Amino acid sequence: MRKHLRILASDEEQVKANWLVWFLMAAKVAALVGLVNWLFPTAIPYSFFQLWHTTGTPVEWLWASWPILVWAIGWTALISALTLNSRRENYNAEAFYARGLWLSLRAGVMEEVVFRWLLFMWSIAMAKAVDYILGGFIFEHGFVWWFQTTLVLPVANFFTMGLLKSVLTDASTWYIAAGLIIANSRFRDGHKYQGLFGLINSWFIGMYFFYLMFTFGLVAAIVVHLVYDVLIFTIRYLDQLQERARGVHKDSNQ
Repeated sequence: MRKHLRILASDEEQVKANWLVWFLMAAKVAALVGLVNWLFPTAIPYSFFQLWHTTGTPVEWLWASWPILVWAIGWTALISALTLNSRRENYNAEAFYARGLWLSLRAGVMEEVVFRWLLFMWSIAMAKAVDYILGGFIFEHGFVWWFQTTLVLPVANFFTMGLLKSVLTDASTWYIAAGLIIANSRFRDGHKYQGLFGLINSWFIGMYFFYLMFTFGLVAAIVVHLVYDVLIFTIRYLDQLQERARGVHKDSNQ
């Protein structure tokens, strides 16, 4: 029992540390965005808090998100059915579920604040700046514009099945689309620990959160992200409960 309590205490300290890391990251990027807005007022086509303006209701946000919510439920249920948890996970199911809900809150709030708001706006400014350096100061556009509009954005629009077509195909605001791709790539890279599937899945899910942000506002993306993660942890918790009731776990046959 004491061993399990020590492990859970360690997990809790890690969660607290993660919150601090995210707060510091948000503060750093917010300072950079604020500096850009002060020195170059036209570099970012949004005022500092403009993306927080939210329309619609939570019911409308969730209904618009049914594809990714169904995906979260179905895929997690399938994996849970095909695999066994460790004895530790089943034994401490309630503690792991509570931790999962706390992680869902952190992810829903901080990841959206960082990636869909602050890093997105910073990436817009950086895309324009690097494009200017790489030929834009001579020609109307530089290498970044060519690379994004010729290769990256058409591919992204194809794989998202036109979900963000109005953003990804508008040549006059290519830097918004470029900022979106850059920020979402950072969001994707944050899930490297989940392997190749995690990278692919997080890229598509991140693009959907951007769709929600552009359609309804940042708060909608935060709420749906929270619900998405809560659904995953809830299914995992139910799976742990039924395995514990049956007395099975990953090493039960050893």
